Amino acid sequence: MSHKPYRIEIKGVQFRNKGAYLMLLACLQGLQPVRNMELVLSPGPNLPYPERARLGAWQKLAFRRKSLDLTGWISRLPGPCIRLFNRYGMVTERQVDAVLEASGFAYGDQWPLQFLQNTAREVERFAKAGKPFIFMPQAFGPFKSEASKTAMRTIIQHARLIFVRDAVSKQHLESCLSPLPAHVIQSPDFTIGLTPEAVPKADAPYAALIPNNKVISPFHHANANQLKDDYLAAFVQAAEQLHQAGYQVKLVNHEGKEDAELCQHIQARAQHAEVIEMEDPLAVKAYIGGASLVVSSRFHGAINALSQGVPCIATSWSHKYRQMMQDFGMEEYCIETLTPGSLQRSMTQLLANQQAITAQLKQTKEALHQQNLQMWQRIYQQLPVN
Repeated sequence: MSHKPYRIEIKGVQFRNKGAYLMLLACLQGLQPVRNMELVLSPGPNLPYPERARLGAWQKLAFRRKSLDLTGWISRLPGPCIRLFNRYGMVTERQVDAVLEASGFAYGDQWPLQFLQNTAREVERFAKAGKPFIFMPQAFGPFKSEASKTAMRTIIQHARLIFVRDAVSKQHLESCLSPLPAHVIQSPDFTIGLTPEAVPKADAPYAALIPNNKVISPFHHANANQLKDDYLAAFVQAAEQLHQAGYQVKLVNHEGKEDAELCQHIQARAQHAEVIEMEDPLAVKAYIGGASLVVSSRFHGAINALSQGVPCIATSWSHKYRQMMQDFGMEEYCIETLTPGSLQRSMTQLLANQQAITAQLKQTKEALHQQNLQMWQRIYQQLPVN
């Protein structure tokens, strides 16, 4: 029996954003059957060394600065140099046996073209080496420029598997290459099956409000200032409505510094609300699972609620939200134009239908979890499993 390590790099994950952290944990859980598996992570501002080291991860030697990408060239260093790096816990791209790309939402015209082009070259290098490069379920697109279509076409043609979360994302890929090859498969978010050890018991029923700075970011929206005013007003109004309905109101930070500031802005105007900060993503999921209902602008905040049978309203800034809510049969509770009035109407409707929604969500979660298991079976066909 070979004891050669099988090194798998998980890309697009981090420790600050709870959704990205949950995707890392879901990957590690799914990879448990892989023989002699060793984790590889690339350094980054949200992937600091101490936390990577606690997971026993090799550090990938990579260098990318705009159009300059030396990652592939580093692999060509002489053997003695590479072995020296190995002693210090570092590996080159050539020493990585497979990649799971778990960015969630990073490929489309709203993101830098250079990132897409760098990834296309990397996927092509792995294909030439006969190594699997697998895109975990995520949202894609749109792709309108010819340059982005060309890069995405290269990715589609050379990736071993591409899982798309939703039908709209699949259409965006079809705009680059049609018909799509059989290895492009629609599959729901893969953190659904991650289960916290225990959902906390609360002294009184509470509702969780989960804001997201991306909803009002100038990077994503030209009219960010007006959106911010409406957004804050809507969340303040929701906090008041929930307080009057008898719920404790909890503002849950699902990301980091920018979301923390947003929580504080809302709390300053909604005196009954309490800000909740937790580092452990499974503890955050457990806390959301203990809520009576949730309003979430964070994609995985909504997933955390719905996958535990908690009724949830999602406020959207991209197509991935409505598609995800549709997976759970909750698309009527996805708000694309957020105002105090639109949120109030959705919340009134949700409060009136809480019990029926909870029962329906438990059935839907099991069906989606079965799709997750089918996804992993396809992945195992590409990896050395026990």
